[in-house]
Amino acid sequence: MFESLKLLNRYRNNKVKKIKMMFKTAKLNRQKKVKNLFNIDECNSILIVMCDYGIGDAIVASFLIYELRKNNYNVSVVVDERLNFLFDYFIQVDNAFFFNKKNIKKFIRAEEKIKIDLAIDLYDEGNNSLRRVEIISSFKPTHTLGFNQSMYRQYDTSICYSDYDAHITERSCIALDFLNIDYDMVKYHLNIQYDELQLAKKFLDKICDGLDKFIIVFNPFGSSKTKSLSLEQIEKITEFLTLQKDCITIVVGEQKEIVFIHELPNVYINKNPSFIFTSALVSLCNLVITVDTSIVHVASAYNIPMIAVYNNRYKLCFDLNKVWAPISNNFELVFTKENKGTEFGDPVSNLDIQFIIEKIKKMLSVNFKY
Repeated sequence: MFESLKLLNRYRNNKVKKIKMMFKTAKLNRQKKVKNLFNIDECNSILIVMCDYGIGDAIVASFLIYELRKNNYNVSVVVDERLNFLFDYFIQVDNAFFFNKKNIKKFIRAEEKIKIDLAIDLYDEGNNSLRRVEIISSFKPTHTLGFNQSMYRQYDTSICYSDYDAHITERSCIALDFLNIDYDMVKYHLNIQYDELQLAKKFLDKICDGLDKFIIVFNPFGSSKTKSLSLEQIEKITEFLTLQKDCITIVVGEQKEIVFIHELPNVYINKNPSFIFTSALVSLCNLVITVDTSIVHVASAYNIPMIAVYNNRYKLCFDLNKVWAPISNNFELVFTKENKGTEFGDPVSNLDIQFIIEKIKKMLSVNFKY
């Protein structure tokens, strides 16, 4: 009886939530009666809407941000406050506005007077669309560019996009084409300050004892359990790596997760919690072994050889193995074998660990001469 009441209450709450969203959507749409035409000659200030972005999303967007600023646009981002550390200097922008999802109304009131000529939203309609539109509306941009945004009038230009196998940066390329901007290549642009780079070099010098070693960065944990290796898998990989002559391995990730991994000869745990410090280690290493997470994109930024483990995630028909793949020149991808093709994908913990080890052997044979 109690379980039935819980299910009924959950069903009622979901219905009420949908009705509230419908009313809010209708109210927002009434605020914008006419869609504005885009005038490129009057466009100077651009806002990148990063609602619910993760670290990896922000790194991928660094390509678009860099190219826009290179072409003399004043570029701002609006992003969740938990990512504020990325926009001090790691990803360079002209302005950054930080919001708290629990207090959107306060943020909206504070940002009403900012002048924006063009707002760019790179992602499709989804569970957070209403929040994104509320944020966009608070800036009152002259023109808004979006993708597959048929529901909301706030998007003056909505590009119909269904290239399910294309890399996520293709959307940035389309935005640059919209502005008639030419670019040489797709590349992420990150900035590690001198002091942080020296700190990482000092750490490497200490564990290498002044010797010339082949440096491996191993990142076993993703943003969800489904995307993460199991402790048993991690143990077998580190046991293999500890036997590799003249190799040093550094395990990186959230401190609360990697604390359970045992150090072995030539296998060290990074105890510095700074993501920028970890990025510095990646930029200095010879090989990255990682699951599908932000470290993939950091390694891509510095063109570091990489083995990346992906777990067959799909969302609205988009193949996320391909959408979020590395963009560097030297990488090996490992895919799970279950092929469920769901939004969460297959558990990486089900992978035969020997398959990953064989990929490591292959990358070592190519990139490291014993």
